Order: sequence, then C-alpha cells, then structure tokens
Amino acid sequence: MKRLLLLLTLVGVAVWASVALATPGQGQTPTILSSGTLNGDVAFYTGATAAPGGLAWGAKTYTADELPEFLMALRNAGVTSVGAWLDLHPGVAAKFGMMPVGVLHSPEIVTQTVNFAPGASSGWHSHPGFLVSTVVSGQLVRYATDCSAQTFGPGQSFYETGASTFIVKNETSDNAVDTVTFVVPGGTPTSSLRLDKPQPTTCGK
Repeated sequence: MKRLLLLLTLVGVAVWASVALATPGQGQTPTILSSGTLNGDVAFYTGATAAPGGLAWGAKTYTADELPEFLMALRNAGVTSVGAWLDLHPGVAAKFGMMPVGVLHSPEIVTQTVNFAPGASSGWHSHPGFLVSTVVSGQLVRYATDCSAQTFGPGQSFYETGASTFIVKNETSDNAVDTVTFVVPGGTPTSSLRLDKPQPTTCGK
C-alpha cells in the first residue's frame, strides 16, 4: 500500500510539474475546418540538423565518408531495405550529412484557421509530424528558442516539425489570421495536434 501511495504521489508531482511548466496560448482562437486520413505515405524533412560527424554503431565508429561500409553492415545484420531503414531513423542519416527524412504512414491531414487578437500568443509549443502555416491577414512573429524572430504577413508561409519548439505572437494592434495544415501520425486526435512546451531559458518572449 505504501508503494502504491508513493507511486501515486510521484505521478501527481510529474503531472503538476508538466502543467506548471507549460506555456498555453492566450488570445488565439483555433477552428478546425477539416480532418481526414490520407490513403498513402508521406515523406517529409524532419527539421533535424544534418551533422556529418559520423556514427558509432556496434563495435565500430563510422566516419561521415564511410556510408557505404555502414550500409553494408546493415545488410549483413539482416536489414533488407536500407532506404526504408534510413527513413525510419532520420538521426542516423543526419550523421552522414544526408537530409533527415521521416515517413508518415496513412497520416491524418487536419486543416484549421487561427484568429490572433492584438497581443495574442500561441505559447511555447511544438507539433507531431509537420505543418505548413500561411498568414491570411495581419502580421505574425515567430520566435525560436534562441529568440531569433521571423515576421510573416499575408500570403507568407512557414514550415514546422517536431524538431522545433517555437512561439507565435501578434505584436500589432490589429487582428491576424492564419491557416494551418497539419500532417500528423495516423490516429492522432485533434486534441494532440499541439504539444505544450516550457518557457526556454534562452528566450523571454
């Protein structure tokens, strides 16, 4: 019984900490316009950095120019489709300087519009899969965790993946509207399109 109480206490602390650290949005109103399942696969750039520093695998470290040797080792280990394996392990591809590509099988495609009141903020967050956002009216500013800023106006778009934690703000005195198309793993509920993140120590926005 004591072990059960201790476990419940630890779980409660973890939940409280995640809620306390989250930075929910303010002044924004999202409206889902459509949702459907794609009968097919989608390959996408994961947003991870291609860092050709080589890879330690098993008992050997492969340098960035030893990709053929690494691929041969995969085949010898019984991997029959090396291309598919690299798609499923984009971090490995990045170690060899290749574009880290992910694959979503029968993903959910969700489209929504978001209204940002003057001074509104999305809060710090990320997303599963990837999205494309286009500003319809007004002006929005996207901040990365290093506090670098990008400003987008009507007709301008930006791309996000799960590798990015960011915040979007309407820093003007006018309303702003954008449309967002999410491409997320199959079965993802609309309540999980957004993943709240804590305030980064590197940016006070």
